[in-house]
Amino acid sequence: MRTISTKLDSKTAELFLKVCNNEGKCQSEMLRDLIENVCELEENEEDLEIKVEDVKPTIEVIPELENVRIVYD
Repeated sequence: MRTISTKLDSKTAELFLKVCNNEGKCQSEMLRDLIENVCELEENEEDLEIKVEDVKPTIEVIPELENVRIVYD
């Protein structure tokens, strides 16, 4: 394990302590959970990236406009 630290202004630090107490967690436990959640979101976003070649365009003709619209669904 590695240690990560940060500095906060007094108001933010006091509010964070209140949030931790309301959740029944110590500050380090709450920070660990927050960091892990952010990292999991980042990993999931990478898995969900859609490549342009994966999307098949459809052509839709709108008669009243006489224009062709390409829709990527």
